[in-house]
Amino acid sequence: MIDFLVYALSGKLLLFLSKRFPPVKTILYKKEFFAELYDCNLCYGFWVYLVLSFFFKNINVEQIKNKYVGQIVVAGFTTFIIHLISIGWDEIFGKVVIDAYGEQS
Repeated sequence: MIDFLVYALSGKLLLFLSKRFPPVKTILYKKEFFAELYDCNLCYGFWVYLVLSFFFKNINVEQIKNKYVGQIVVAGFTTFIIHLISIGWDEIFGKVVIDAYGEQS
């Protein structure tokens, strides 16, 4: 259980830092596919967690015999859960800015 929490938190930290680091955006925006992937938090998160799952060897679903399919399932599940937590955090603690025209951003 503690391994999964370290996996989830380190992935979220990696996502946060990569979104704040300008060279990552510059590199990924050279191709349209990667730009769309980078802009979608759920999609980008899945690939970050999938790559991270190869470094955390003991994060796997025991019932799935194929190791790689288990890592894909764990990456998808973790991405979805962290995405829901992030949406909730932003909803509660996020800042809403309303401009002069009444548009919300």
